[in-house]
Amino acid sequence: MEKLGLLMFLQLVLCAYAQRPVPRLEREYVYVERTLTWYEAREYCRKNYYELFRISDDNNLRNVIGSARQLSWIGLVRWTVNWKWVDDTGAVFLNWYKVGSCAAMTHYGLWFDLPCQNSLPFVCQNGPLKWHFSQWHVNWYGAKYSCNTHSQNFASIWNAVENYNATGGILDIAWIGLSKVTDNTPLKDTWKWTNDQPPTYSNFFTTLFCAAMDRRGFWYDRVCFEKNPFVCFRYNESVPEYKLFSEKKTFSEAQSHCETWGMNLAMVKTLAENTALQLYVSENSEFLQNSLYFWIGLYNDPWFWSEGSSAIRNWNSMEPDGKDFWDQTISNNVQSCVATMDGEWYDEDCLMPRYFFCADKVRSVTLVLEPKSWEEALDHCRDRYVDLASLASDGEQRVAVRRVKDAQSSYVWTGLRFLAGSWFWVYGDDLQYDNWLNGEQPQCPVTRHCGALAVASGKWEARSCEEKLDFICFQE
Repeated sequence: MEKLGLLMFLQLVLCAYAQRPVPRLEREYVYVERTLTWYEAREYCRKNYYELFRISDDNNLRNVIGSARQLSWIGLVRWTVNWKWVDDTGAVFLNWYKVGSCAAMTHYGLWFDLPCQNSLPFVCQNGPLKWHFSQWHVNWYGAKYSCNTHSQNFASIWNAVENYNATGGILDIAWIGLSKVTDNTPLKDTWKWTNDQPPTYSNFFTTLFCAAMDRRGFWYDRVCFEKNPFVCFRYNESVPEYKLFSEKKTFSEAQSHCETWGMNLAMVKTLAENTALQLYVSENSEFLQNSLYFWIGLYNDPWFWSEGSSAIRNWNSMEPDGKDFWDQTISNNVQSCVATMDGEWYDEDCLMPRYFFCADKVRSVTLVLEPKSWEEALDHCRDRYVDLASLASDGEQRVAVRRVKDAQSSYVWTGLRFLAGSWFWVYGDDLQYDNWLNGEQPQCPVTRHCGALAVASGKWEARSCEEKLDFICFQE
């Protein structure tokens, strides 16, 4: 009779499995202590788990904080520039100040677009990797003429090696042979070398991410952690109402300050709104004091997760800045990727080998803080969730260990049960992965027929099924 009772119980447990809903999946982070580039790390995660880890909510962010022992990759990378307003609408009307149509290079190898009439030294070229540096100050057109009259070419740069070598004689900044197309053609405002060839390599200084406006109404892209005055606004019966603050703040600080007034940083979506804001500022220009710019509510967010989207951002207060952790400028011929340390994010050269976070797909579990016997816990999970949870992989074990930290009992019930001479998961999973105390299954337990997870050690132990413990369930 005892054997028959056990078989009936086993049949009841297992037949219920076929009628149960499937647990939902969630993404669990795995910290990998191997030094790989961002691209290699992504390939490793895809091969061994699922993808580089995406921080999709504040809970993800809290879990990662403290997990990275050094600067470590996450799945965020810069691909394109996408300007949008602080209300999350895209920017259609733009009023950028056109800095210049001719290119100059600094002695660090960075390129800047400047007005062609500026007087600067220049670089000529008389063969592959043969540069002639002139300290004679002329405008861009004069530099081009001077190179040609001396049977030389105005410097053209086609790769990172040439860019590095071309800086050898530059003391500060010098013209190179790159200018914008001014003809009214589909190529207008694109760049070309003096031989009319488009550039296949560029190294323009592009570390600017937030928009500021001057008193004339022109816009400038600036680093977001620069401190400027700012203008807040809101609509009052469909009429824009502005408020200029002279206190200098970073872009995010300025937006937060506006929100305390029930306002946003100024949004300028039409030429009429741009003119209205310009008039308001000119009438209150004494508040700007000596400042050249003030923040408006436009910023670009060129950062995309390698797997799915997320609005979560947790930049260090001086990031992103287009430089790596050692303040070296990231070359424009590689993408910028995001690494985290102490919970803060940094834009880094994707080719730098680092540790990284992978995302692993595991079944979702929840901790129930209601002490029950094992069979009571089983009924509770099947009535309100899916089933008592199996821990069928290393990833699910990690999830469970983190979930049970808040348990009020020293152990929590899992879906492990001993019947008819063997242990099994009541949800029907194979018992290939295990994490038993002392590294081996309890054999023929006399009274301890139910499996629990030890909160302190994370190990599995056999316990009496009548004990009252908290428990973990699969979530639908």
